[in-house]
Order: sequence, then structure tokens, then C-alpha cells
Amino acid sequence: MRCRRHGPTGRLRPGGPRRNVQEMSRDGILHAWLQSTDDGAIAVDAGGTVVLHNHAASRVTGLAPDEATGRPWRDVLKVDDALAASIWRARGGDTVAHLNTDILCAQGNRRSAELVASVWVEEDGEHGVLLVIRDLAILCRQWRTPAGRAGYGNLIGAHPTMQELYRLIDVVGPSEAPVVIEGETGVGKELVAQLLHARSPRAEHPLIAVHAAALAPGLLESELFGHVRGAFTGASGTLLGRFERADGGSLFLDEVSEIPLATQVKLLRALQTGEIERIGESRTRHVDVRVIAASNRPLDREVTDGRFRSDLYYRLKVVRLIVPPLRDRASDIPLLVEHFVSRYAGKEIEVAPAALALLERAPWPGNVRELENAVRHALTMNPQGPLAPDDFPRELQASPAEVPGFVEREPSPSERREMLTRALAAHRGSRSAAARSLGIGRATFYRWWRDAELGPLPRRDVPTRETEDETVETS
Repeated sequence: MRCRRHGPTGRLRPGGPRRNVQEMSRDGILHAWLQSTDDGAIAVDAGGTVVLHNHAASRVTGLAPDEATGRPWRDVLKVDDALAASIWRARGGDTVAHLNTDILCAQGNRRSAELVASVWVEEDGEHGVLLVIRDLAILCRQWRTPAGRAGYGNLIGAHPTMQELYRLIDVVGPSEAPVVIEGETGVGKELVAQLLHARSPRAEHPLIAVHAAALAPGLLESELFGHVRGAFTGASGTLLGRFERADGGSLFLDEVSEIPLATQVKLLRALQTGEIERIGESRTRHVDVRVIAASNRPLDREVTDGRFRSDLYYRLKVVRLIVPPLRDRASDIPLLVEHFVSRYAGKEIEVAPAALALLERAPWPGNVRELENAVRHALTMNPQGPLAPDDFPRELQASPAEVPGFVEREPSPSERREMLTRALAAHRGSRSAAARSLGIGRATFYRWWRDAELGPLPRRDVPTRETEDETVETS
């Protein structure tokens, strides 16, 4: 594809007096299409500088066209090194690269996108890259089958429970109502939040995520509400909190059940009044934020057990969405496997029927995230295919009786002791694998271990590639 270089205003540069009417018409049509299409377009010259950035690309990059033009493309499009290399390789020939990934926007939120990278030739003969960006969350792309939708955004599944979830997203998304998304670890609650935001009138503003389980209580308050210089352990600067960063958009509170009771009081006030105060400051600031919360434990049970405030629960739970576990929709596994193989292999690879049968029988305590990792494992073991049962992780070969069950409620301390020790033994001391098998996060695993007073964690029996702390976390 040939594309003339654009100036800093996004207009096509004249090509000189010899340009004929047909050539000028073609460039005019190209320019009109680039500025009117829903697809983002970024043209990068051979030196890696952005020479075109249309308005649709701003939804993904967070930058206006004149802010992006003239800057290095890696500063505009926040992608990891491996993905950047795949994009840049498109300069080398006629191959068009189709890549699905998450883009880090300038506002700090992540957007799921499909990138199509192809070569274009500059007037001096140098090769650049033209990137077409389809924001999957904003476009809410759907895959349809005769029986209904097979996918919605980055959610994949044709099971009736997924059809109902898609319908509710369509209904609830355009509203301003707070939403609670409940479901086990790894089912895709954040993907649901992305679609709710994308379907709302706030879609042009940021979706800011806060993962409560990953932050210590004091740090969580600072991240939510911000702090001023000198406050919060002698901070040397002012931190803009997530509420302020999400102003006009949506705030996604992941693992909201892990928020301490003291912080829940401040969160409730912010939801009731739309006002916050930075730590160390008495000034009240108004914010306009839609809150979407997620929990891997039923919040009504957390309220009953005294771990979550009832007034905050009812403030958040205007609408409650349930994301089904993978074991309840095993018929979707072939669709998901096909999706992950295409995503990570970049081509069609056959999956043996025996392997699919194995995957459909597995309990999947880690749900879709665990299935995704299992497919990546198989592709690492056998990149050319066909994928056989032996290519998948060894624990999938175990019988259901050998796999610790998913935790459907908060167990008692005595139950925790047995569950934790069994899970660690089953996974040869790997804390991450043991936590996944129980359907909980690592922070929750460490908290349970500490509350059960089991003492120091035992060392792993065998080396593992997983990076894990040797001491119990305090979060």
C-alpha cells in the first residue's frame, strides 16, 4: 500500500506540480476515509516517527492528532517489546499482521484492541508502517452463530448463560447505574467492565482500574483519593487519585471485597456525595464517576459475615451481573481454544479430539485464565501442532478427586488449614498453583495462611518458573 506523508496538521502534503488530478483525488479520498472511519489509523515513517494519527486513534492512545504527530511511535502506542517487534516487522514485506492485544492509554487505563499492521512506501522509497486500530471494547465487536452470539468484545462463548450476560450488558451498559460483577477468579470480570464502559455515554472518557487485593490498606486509600506533598508517609509530591483520573469516565474496583472496612466508609461517602478529599488536604473536590465493582466472592455473604458494609453494598449493587464459571459452560471450550490458538500462534493449528475431550473434562478452578495459560503451555511444547493431550499441563491429566475443589464460600480457620496444606502438597509447594487450584488470588492465599496461624510457608519441592515471594504478604 502506498500512502503519502502527512504534515503535522494531519493534512496530506502536496506532492509537487507534477501530481495529476487522479492522484490528488485518490489522496483526497484516502484523507477523508482516515478522518471519518471508526478505525484508528497511525502512519509511522521509516525513522519510527508518527506522521499521521486520525481522530479515531485518539480513543485508544488518549492523544489528539496534533499531540501524537511528530512523536516516536512507541511513545504514542504503549505496547510491549515483543508486540512492537511484530508490528515493525510489517515493514519488511507484503505480510499484513493481525494482532490482538491490550493498549495502555495516556490516561492510564488499558483498552483491548486489534492491530492490523501493513507496509507503506514513502515518496523517497523508504518503508514505513500503517497501523489500523480497532478498539474492541468501543466497537463492541460481536461474533454470531445461528444459535446466537459466540462472542462480545473479548468475551468468548455461545452458551445460554453467556447469551444472557451479553443481553444484560446491552441493557445495563448505556445506563449510569453502579454495577457489581460477581464471579470466580479468572472468568473475565474485567472484560465485562470494559464492555459496560464501552456501551455507556462515558466511553470517550477513561476507564480506570483499581485492584484492591494488590494494595496495602494505606496505599489503597492513597491510590483511590490521592495525596498531597508531605502526607502519607512523607510523600515528596502530589498524587492524583484514581477517582480524579476517572472523572467523566468509569472507575473499576476489582476485588472490592478486599477493601478494609475503614476505607469502605470513605468510599461510601464518595459514592453518596460525589466528593473526595486527598489525604493530607481539607479541600473537597467533586468528581463525576460511574463505579463498576467486581468480587470473586458473593458480596451478600460478605455482608452477612461482617466483612463488608451493608450500606456500601446496596449503594454499589444497583445492578448485579454474574459471570458463569468455565465448568458450567464446558461447551464453550472449543471456541475458547480456537481463539487462544489463533491469538498466540498467529495461524491455524489443529487440536486433537482427545485433547479437546481432556480440556472439556477438566475442572478449571482458574477458569478462562487457566485455560488460556494451558493453551499457551501446549503451544510452547508443540508450536507446529497438532496439539495432543500430552502437550497440555500435567495437572490436567489428574483425576477430579486429586484436584482440590473451588472455594465457594469463605471457609473457617480449621477448613483453611486443611485446604491450604492439601493444595500446597498437590502442587509441590507452588503458592501460585495452589492459589489457582482453590480459585483465590495469591494475596488471599497469604492472608488465609497467616490467619490460620500455620507458621512459615514451606519451601517448594522443585524449582519453578513462577516468581513468588518467600515470605507471607501483608495485604
